[in-house]
Amino acid sequence: MLTEVLLVQGWSIQTLMSAFRCLLTLCVTFLLAYMPLADAAGLSTSSQQIYFAEDQQVLPHRYSDVPHWLNKLSKVDRVDLTGGSYWLVKKLSISEPSQWIASVDGPIIENIDYYLYSEGNQIRHLSSGYSHPYEYLFSYARHIDTPTLGGYWLITRISSQYYSEQPQLSFGQKAKMTHIYHWRASIITLCLGGLFILALYNGAVSLVQQDRIFGYFSAYLFAVTLSLALVFHVGAHLFHFTVLSVQMLPVLGIPIFSVLFYCRFLNLPNYAPRLWQASRLLVVVSLVAIPAAAIWVNYAVVLIYSVVLIWVALAFSCGIQCWRQGAKQALLFILSTLMLLIPAILLAMSTVPKNSSTLLAADVSVLLSCLLSTLFMSLTLHYKFRRLTLESLLVNEQLNLERDAARLDALTGLQNRYAFNEYVNNIEFETEPFTCLSLIDIDYLKSVNDQAGHQEGDKLIKLVAEALNLVLSDKVQLFRIGGDEFAVFTSKLSSDELRDKLAIADKVIQLNGSAQSGISFGCSTTDECDDAEQLFYRADMAMYQQKAQRKRKIKLIAVSEQPQPHQG
Repeated sequence: MLTEVLLVQGWSIQTLMSAFRCLLTLCVTFLLAYMPLADAAGLSTSSQQIYFAEDQQVLPHRYSDVPHWLNKLSKVDRVDLTGGSYWLVKKLSISEPSQWIASVDGPIIENIDYYLYSEGNQIRHLSSGYSHPYEYLFSYARHIDTPTLGGYWLITRISSQYYSEQPQLSFGQKAKMTHIYHWRASIITLCLGGLFILALYNGAVSLVQQDRIFGYFSAYLFAVTLSLALVFHVGAHLFHFTVLSVQMLPVLGIPIFSVLFYCRFLNLPNYAPRLWQASRLLVVVSLVAIPAAAIWVNYAVVLIYSVVLIWVALAFSCGIQCWRQGAKQALLFILSTLMLLIPAILLAMSTVPKNSSTLLAADVSVLLSCLLSTLFMSLTLHYKFRRLTLESLLVNEQLNLERDAARLDALTGLQNRYAFNEYVNNIEFETEPFTCLSLIDIDYLKSVNDQAGHQEGDKLIKLVAEALNLVLSDKVQLFRIGGDEFAVFTSKLSSDELRDKLAIADKVIQLNGSAQSGISFGCSTTDECDDAEQLFYRADMAMYQQKAQRKRKIKLIAVSEQPQPHQG
């Protein structure tokens, strides 16, 4: 069993590395195939322009007024993560009749207003946003008709208490964009479902195994799943939960449960005490950041992203330090944490305007990276669970061997007095089939020990045990309960049948030993007794009566064999 445990440990590392490479390849392949598709769906005739939007600002009345109107606006390079109102502007040229979709891609944007100006001075207005009904799952996209061909201005006003990333205005053909959004929604749903199933699985393992590591990892997975579900509009879309002040707060639960997990998984207090203290401090910071982010909503994203980046850096440092100190499991943790560097880098770049080619793949990349990381660590814990199971089986097997050894008599191999007491405690009285007990005593064992030595006495004890086993076969429970005492329990033989077989055993012992080296025995049955004490007493008394009769018989034989005095 121990060899099997070691083999499983070595095999699990190889398997995990193969799984890691396969999952990473699938992720990269998807992104390489997905980003060109997203780029091909939109019009690339112009880049996005961002302007600061003031309150009560009047929109242009005609298509020709838009350039003059834009000159009066304050142009900015990016939106402020602390919130505000902005204009996103694109100039379009439509050369073929088709149906179109306009969308602002960004996880959380409170209100969106689309205005489409045509050269014929026709204006289309549509509203969207986090608290508005959704036409496409997990997206702010809206279908817009273009009545004529030619030039268009797409002016979009966005306003939100905070921005979780730089929003990107996109406009493309409905058929292609719909296809992308359906793929995107399917991937998001499958990834969130996979994370939720992993969380349930590890939670169940924690309950069965009574191991806190699995419990903390399950809580970490639930925090990741809830955070991503809220960021990807699941709460708003399915449950109409649109309280913006708490949408990002579950993200702060991720570092808390992650620290609880990796401190135990890496045995951090022993390998890296200083990093353990820093990790505990991070938990305190995360707990303090939760009410702070709820109160100062505009600064929630900045605060949360700062905590997340510190957490990823600290977790990676802990893995490296523990690995250098000789913790083999730290290598797997490092590989898992590396997957989190992708969303961490994207978060660090959240103040940089995104390129349109990575527009629709950036948020999905975050989701896939989180899934890949948690799945890899789940595989690691799965093999840990398997190893613990094998170790548990090994311990149980050893305990069973010791338990059996504690119930066996070393000299005869029969069950001993401890096993006899256990069996007696389980006897049922006044219930058929009735149980018969026979107590057996070796005659003159003390004399054999005194005259021939204990080795000859041990040979006699073994002879008695072999004779009883031979005659009684498997129809009885046979015990050695003392130096020269044996006990037999049976529910398959009556007391008369048992006496007959014991008489045969007595003859076998005398033939293979000496005429005096026999056995005395007495029987009693449960239908004659009320409890175990009475059962034992009756059998004991019957045995001593037979022993007394045997001694008298041997004494009479000895007297009769003495020479008679000569009569003069």
